[in-house]
Amino acid sequence: MIKPASLYLLTGLTALALQAPLAAAETAPRTTLVLDASGSMWGQIDGVAKITIAKEVVGDLIRRLPDEMEVGLTVYGHRRKGDCNDIETLFAPAAHQKSDIVSSVNGISPKGKTPLSAAVLKAAEALRYTEEKASVILISDGEETCSLDPCAVARDLEQAGIDFAVHTVGFDVSDAETRRQLQCLAAETGGTFHSAHDAASLAKALNSIAEEKPAPERVHLDAPASAPAGAPVSVGWEGPAKEGDFLAFVERDGNADTLLSSADLRDGSPLSVQAPPAPGPHDLIYVDYATGSVLARAPIDIQDVAASLSAPSVASAGGLIEISWQGPAGGGDYVTIAKAGAPLPESGFYFDVAEGSPAQLQMPSAPGDYEIRYITNTDPRVILAHVPLTVEDVDLTLKAPASAKAGTSVKVLWNGTTNPKDYIAFALPDEPLPHILSMAETGEGNPLSVPVPDTPGAYELRYFFAEGDRIVQRIPITVE
Repeated sequence: MIKPASLYLLTGLTALALQAPLAAAETAPRTTLVLDASGSMWGQIDGVAKITIAKEVVGDLIRRLPDEMEVGLTVYGHRRKGDCNDIETLFAPAAHQKSDIVSSVNGISPKGKTPLSAAVLKAAEALRYTEEKASVILISDGEETCSLDPCAVARDLEQAGIDFAVHTVGFDVSDAETRRQLQCLAAETGGTFHSAHDAASLAKALNSIAEEKPAPERVHLDAPASAPAGAPVSVGWEGPAKEGDFLAFVERDGNADTLLSSADLRDGSPLSVQAPPAPGPHDLIYVDYATGSVLARAPIDIQDVAASLSAPSVASAGGLIEISWQGPAGGGDYVTIAKAGAPLPESGFYFDVAEGSPAQLQMPSAPGDYEIRYITNTDPRVILAHVPLTVEDVDLTLKAPASAKAGTSVKVLWNGTTNPKDYIAFALPDEPLPHILSMAETGEGNPLSVPVPDTPGAYELRYFFAEGDRIVQRIPITVE
């Protein structure tokens, strides 16, 4: 089931139920405006509250409607906090009341929750009563705060025979799950999905819905018959190229609900799409972002690939080792170190395979049993190769004078490691991390000049690994 998410009608905030006239009627369609006035509408986009954007967009929209058009207004979340039943019809649909509706909209101050699904149900009940065909334009920021699932409600209404379509607009939505929910809501009711990030793109999306045109008849994919697993695949394509349309890999005969990897069409044709990590029969599909429909499909057999790693079996904590590798070299593939047997996504230091082979890899500061891994940048990620490695503690020596003058600096010598981001610091004996009084990074030289505290007393000089701030060695020193 799709998770609940707050959906704002028109601007994260409003929805138009555009009721079509009966076949023989010549009057303008009746319209009900449903406005979300929940507390989350005080959230801002580019420093402007969503409710402010809503008032401007809705006001402009209503003023442009024909005077004879019957327009109504329903508002929710505007009277009480925490009440999912706070839904009120302020104006029943009627002609010649646009200015009164605009005044009411401008006077709304958000307070409560977002009972979006209950508002949709209430609108649906009214539509059943009048038996008029309708469509709803829904703009969402993704935060339903009451218990119902808007997509499930739309599915149930469609199955019950309510004759309306929901056209959804994702308003400032970046979360993939929320986007899929909006696509589902539109698809379940025969509507379309659009995206918007500000008032201008919102107006563009609304115009696009009003002027929706059929996609060009020719939608074609030019793809190879086979490709290595995890490797980039160059695909030529033709199609409508509407905003958000994309190409994706799915399992053979799969649909847009089971994407394995994808690429937006904005980069043109040909387009690079990363092959999935698992071998076997797959399809490359062209997906209409607005509806989730598959407009074209090309079969591709994904072939098994292998990777190999060559690395030392033992390394020093905090040090660097050289690693050679072979593999598919897909975009974003990387070589990393992780604790032996640790599941993905755990990893530590890494390098992108785009750096070439061989490449250097930083070792963790803690000794123990680890693995060097070649990992594909696929969804899900796959470990194509791994080799064991033991990280041993360093035999680090630290030398400095037994005493130093307050407010000066002291020269400190060390050996056993060469990481330039490690550091040597003054601290009080037995003081826990992160308490240090002065420090210098080891990349500044050896011997290293470390500032001496201004207060006389007993101290410690501590050598820290930069990774994990681990104390590797310490010696006492007196500040005089």
